[in-house]
Amino acid sequence: MLARLCFIREVERMSVVGTQRRAIEILVRQAHDGALSPYLKDRLELANHKKSGGRTLSERSLKRWIAAYRTNGEIGLAPLRQRQDLTIPDWAKDFLRCYQRPTKPSVAASYTEFARGYKGAVPSIHAVQRFLKKLSPEALQAGRMSPQELKMLQPFRRRDTKNLFPGDVYTADGHKFDAEIINPITGKPYRPEITTVLDVATRRVVGISVGEAESAIGVLDALRDAVRKCMFGIFYVDNGSGFDNDMVREVVDRLGGTMQHSIPYNSQARGLSERGHQTMWVRAAKKLTSYIGVDMDKHAGTRVHRLSRKQLKETGTTRLMPTFGEFMAGVEDEIATYNRTPHRGLQKIRDPYTGIQRHPSPDEAWQAAINQGWEPIVATPELVESLMRPQVIRTTRRGEISWAGNNYFMADLTHLHGQEIRVAYDVRDASQVWAYTLEGELIGAAQLDGNSTDYMPQTMLEKAREKRQQGQFKRAVGKVETLTGHRVEMIAPTTAPSANLSVEALEEAREYAKTLEQQKPSFVVPSDDVARYRLWVRLDQRKNAGEEITADEARWHERYPSHPDFVAMKRVFQQQAG
Repeated sequence: MLARLCFIREVERMSVVGTQRRAIEILVRQAHDGALSPYLKDRLELANHKKSGGRTLSERSLKRWIAAYRTNGEIGLAPLRQRQDLTIPDWAKDFLRCYQRPTKPSVAASYTEFARGYKGAVPSIHAVQRFLKKLSPEALQAGRMSPQELKMLQPFRRRDTKNLFPGDVYTADGHKFDAEIINPITGKPYRPEITTVLDVATRRVVGISVGEAESAIGVLDALRDAVRKCMFGIFYVDNGSGFDNDMVREVVDRLGGTMQHSIPYNSQARGLSERGHQTMWVRAAKKLTSYIGVDMDKHAGTRVHRLSRKQLKETGTTRLMPTFGEFMAGVEDEIATYNRTPHRGLQKIRDPYTGIQRHPSPDEAWQAAINQGWEPIVATPELVESLMRPQVIRTTRRGEISWAGNNYFMADLTHLHGQEIRVAYDVRDASQVWAYTLEGELIGAAQLDGNSTDYMPQTMLEKAREKRQQGQFKRAVGKVETLTGHRVEMIAPTTAPSANLSVEALEEAREYAKTLEQQKPSFVVPSDDVARYRLWVRLDQRKNAGEEITADEARWHERYPSHPDFVAMKRVFQQQAG
């Protein structure tokens, strides 16, 4: 339309010093000879609006454009487009029944099946192909794609986060790691489940937990990690079993937040979490030899799989897979790298050093909010632990509370007999529970089997056992005397041979015993993370039981808790116990 207007303006300009007819003749001749100005030459093809190239300007076209412009103005210069014939042929329904299937058959295969069963005049396959080209992508793929997949072809609404402050909305999702690592409990290969909590406003990773599968305990661990940095307003999650359960919902309500679930099978609504998984965990998995994603070379993956299993079977370890300690170190590094890397989802800022506009990193966005006056709502560690404990309502019975098959006792509950109270429990420690009134006032901690005592005093039991043993012995002797007809007597054992040794022989025996003592294997610390932690647990149990341990064992037992692997191993063993 505007290209044609340019030629009309040129005719009007030339008509000032001559006639309109003469101006049209000059323009047509210049177009034929290629003598038009570069400005008009660039607009000639647009003005013609023809599919075939190489067309020039004609006198008839110019006159038609001028007449249309004088009649209807600029709108009259718009090219007349022939409307596409959208009539649906009679055979379309029968063909689409063969074509629109989840198996996604080809046009040729669908046409063959359609032509075999169609009763009317069968169209050519070219007519069928022309008909399919007229359909919209959504109409064409209906039946071939599920409603969830069709959403990729439909319009969508972008969510704007520029009006959010940090902590307004947290979103979380679980991700099955696409590489194998060594399970710290079993020593076998497995794929850990990573639950990540993101702050929507800044895209910052604020919480993380690692487990064997998505579970309520893993979600609570990640949420506990997140609220230590800042309390949240809305917890936006999917409908997975790890999130959609009473335990997590009750904790979120007590924290003062609101849990919001996305529409089922609508992963596009959780694009922040999905993109975070791709940026952090998929890239991290591809750095490992044990990567088993869909784009891993089939032959290389099979070779790694067989070789790693062989090494684990023969030696108990393999360098083709990271240990859990190495994996956790990599997780911390990936989170730190992600949080300090510029994020395209954040509004651009001007770099204070270069003066160039760029996207800020999640850490920079978080700090920028603090600089503008926002303050994170952070609770004390004790309050966080208290708030994160799930609570249930139970009725007291004579100072006792029954929960999860266990009995807990506290003397302060005696006066609350028959009343309902709130009971908070730790998912990893069943040794005690915390009792609260329905209004939320703490009563105290009730101990597991706190009112249990031995059924009888220990001394009475020992005497009863001794008396029972003597009775059994007398009855056994009586049976032997009855069978043999002889009196049975107990003969005291003779002294040991060593009692008759000379002084020189005893000294020689002592020296030999010292030699054997020196030949005992020295204390050796295992090279495997799991074995080291299990060794520390055994030493700790022996020490607490009052058993004697060597100086080397005591020294290592004291120093190992400061090692980075100790914290990771302790967390994993606690998760497994939970």
